[in-house]
Amino acid sequence: MIITDVGEAERALARLSYYRLSAYFLSFQTPGDSTHAFRPGITFTETLRLYEFDEELRLLVFRATGTVEIALRAQLAYHNSLLLGPHWYENPAAAVNAYRFQENLNNLDKELARASEMFLDHYRATYTNPARPPSWMSLEVASFGLTSKFLNNLRSSPASVAIGAYFGVDEIVLKSWTRMLSYVRNVCAHHARLWNRTLTVRPKLPRRTSHRWLANPRIADDRLYSVLAIAAYLLTTIEPAAGRRFKNDLRALLQIHPSVPVTVMGFPADWEQDGFWQ
Repeated sequence: MIITDVGEAERALARLSYYRLSAYFLSFQTPGDSTHAFRPGITFTETLRLYEFDEELRLLVFRATGTVEIALRAQLAYHNSLLLGPHWYENPAAAVNAYRFQENLNNLDKELARASEMFLDHYRATYTNPARPPSWMSLEVASFGLTSKFLNNLRSSPASVAIGAYFGVDEIVLKSWTRMLSYVRNVCAHHARLWNRTLTVRPKLPRRTSHRWLANPRIADDRLYSVLAIAAYLLTTIEPAAGRRFKNDLRALLQIHPSVPVTVMGFPADWEQDGFWQ
């Protein structure tokens, strides 16, 4: 590796650590070389720019999942409360699996006990029964992962169908997408490598959608391109302006970092010509 700016390298290693950066070195090393030798001409600055790209990508995806999380909370609380009442999440008949139902309640109780929100303090000071607040309060302190688990253990009903319809896909696809997005959000929250990650939680790719989907739906479900397409679709469905911003920000990020090999992330060669991204 060529280090043209020693000061830059020292500052980067001090704030990031060699171990964290070494995961990004792999893309610049000679394939199959047991000594992990770098390809000729590779500079430290190149590897640092790849890290910075991944950092910005994580922020972009993290913001997108936050928007989806808030909308999911709202839709879960709204449709299930209309159908089953404000404490629907305490109703075992609404759940598919009894064990997961109790596990979700236990985890929610932990979240409620840790939370110090004013609206929870007011509820506790005003009401003694029911002990747990209505769903629109309780879900406000639930993590994306727990919110996704409540959705995934929800028995099919007019409420679950309506939630899927709001997001423009059927309920089975939506459950799959929230599981995957929860996993990806955790990757982002822990500042782990994202750009060329192989997804261990794969999304179900839809056969039909209510709104425009990829013209070429034959994509790898274990690469980041599927995550970005799903995030763009959901954001556009929730709030079209948010979807446009996400797509524009993604294109801008890739233009700033033209050396990043997008094919490793699962991008098709002609992805920008797909009407979905226009």
